[in-house]
Amino acid sequence: MNEELLSFAAQSARFLQDVSVDCCQQFFWMTIAAGIFGFLMACGIGANDVANAFATSVSAKSVTLKQAVVIAGICEFLGAMLLGASVTSTIKGKMIDTSLYADEPGVLMYGMLTSLVAASFILAVANYLALPVSTTHTIVGSIVGFSLAAKGFSSIDWMEVGKIFISWVAAPVITGSAAALFFWVSRKFILLSQSPYKRAITLYPFIIFIAIGVDLFMVFYKAGKNSPQIKEWGLKFMIPAGFCISLFLAIVFHFFLSPYLQKRVDAKMERLEKAKADKENEDAVQENAEAGERGEKKSATMMKILGEIGEDEEEKAVEQDDGEEQTTNTTMSRSERIKKQMSASFHKSVSKLGDATINRDIEAEAFAKSTKAKEMWETGEEFDPRAEEMFSHLQVLTACLLSFAHGANDVANAIGPIAAVIAIYNTGEVSSKNPVPKWIIFLGAAGIVIGLLLYGYKLMISLGYKITKMSPSRGFCIELAASFVVVIASFIGIPVSTTQCQVGGTIGVGLIGGEKGNRSGNLNPLFVIKVILGWVGTFVAVCVINAGVFAFAYYAPSASGFA
Repeated sequence: MNEELLSFAAQSARFLQDVSVDCCQQFFWMTIAAGIFGFLMACGIGANDVANAFATSVSAKSVTLKQAVVIAGICEFLGAMLLGASVTSTIKGKMIDTSLYADEPGVLMYGMLTSLVAASFILAVANYLALPVSTTHTIVGSIVGFSLAAKGFSSIDWMEVGKIFISWVAAPVITGSAAALFFWVSRKFILLSQSPYKRAITLYPFIIFIAIGVDLFMVFYKAGKNSPQIKEWGLKFMIPAGFCISLFLAIVFHFFLSPYLQKRVDAKMERLEKAKADKENEDAVQENAEAGERGEKKSATMMKILGEIGEDEEEKAVEQDDGEEQTTNTTMSRSERIKKQMSASFHKSVSKLGDATINRDIEAEAFAKSTKAKEMWETGEEFDPRAEEMFSHLQVLTACLLSFAHGANDVANAIGPIAAVIAIYNTGEVSSKNPVPKWIIFLGAAGIVIGLLLYGYKLMISLGYKITKMSPSRGFCIELAASFVVVIASFIGIPVSTTQCQVGGTIGVGLIGGEKGNRSGNLNPLFVIKVILGWVGTFVAVCVINAGVFAFAYYAPSASGFA
């Protein structure tokens, strides 16, 4: 009797599993749609989060827009592919109770799909409005919205959601305070000292040790979430490894690279001073020439004669060019002409794409759009250019490490839901952990790079120019403070946003210094309020939108097949 019951139970289990798998196979379209919208989500992340990471470096002129896109693209892609999530949670941040969907895997599949749709849409709107928002909180809010519609309030872990609300205040305030402290110390003891350049050189190894050590530790810590091997090594590996590497770099810099860097900085300053002097001489010569031309009076008859001669010569030149072109077209074969036209069309298209993306003058655009931004940059406090140049090299290095860590960690915001949909489709079961194929990580990494290339400039304008005046020393303090806060918050378990930390740090730095201590004039309060409202608005909007999109299809009479 017991054997018969066991046999019946086994057959029933196999039957239910087969039914579940067959049920999920009818939703193959969901896997395709999830891949498409996951890619769009990754593009939104690249345009928003990654652009924010390099905004201070571009506005401080440590790197150009084109260089920032190339460097960030490489760092993000390598971070995602080398240390990206090999195993990701089904639900980002474990905001909902997945056990409620054990008997309804199709519902979870559809919820993940609509979450990607709503999140990618909201990110597109935020990027269009040039609002720096949290991509992590956007996808979490989207998932919360669908679960509210599917299973009600009891399906949400409100303690985890509450941590997000706390981070809206805590992350920018703490980062702003840390950045203000770092910049106050740098400003008082280095930038405003009698010999800022020499002090910057003297303290540079110590700054490298602290900054690179913290950033490397953050990279290891975030990578440990995705790499079981690094996670097993634990803090006993992460802390010594990060700071030993930074100590080695500090020693190498002090004894070998410092003299070279000083020569490079001095040579650059000499070139800039020479270029400035040459421009002043050219302006003086041009002004004298214009004055001489205004003093001369030319005969009307001579002008007429010269005009007629010029017209005759122009007509002859046009006739000659037409003859040469006709001869060329006659001797050139049809295939050669088509090839030449295609080449010209390709180069023209590439030129237009470059002008629309990486070749833009974002400083001129920022000042044209915001008179307050132009006023802040014209009246903002300036420091010794040689000392600032020393900070610029370190600022670029910290931005690269932040970008690498971001690619390793935040690519999961886009690929996590895709991995969940594909895992449910393949197995017919809901699992707390899902393996992530390499091609999905590649898809997310590629989306991030493309989003940064096509639309990243808008967010660089917002964070780099519209909040306060930026410089290499200010940007370095912002990035260092953001690194500290992200690491500490990760230990505590509060899901802070790197974007919110960057915004808070920029505000904190803007409160220090200014024209004659005019701190209020060194900030753009209206834009700051707009950004903060954007954080709250995107979370609420994506939650409501996804709840509506999910409910519209799920509760329709034809939606019974999701169960």
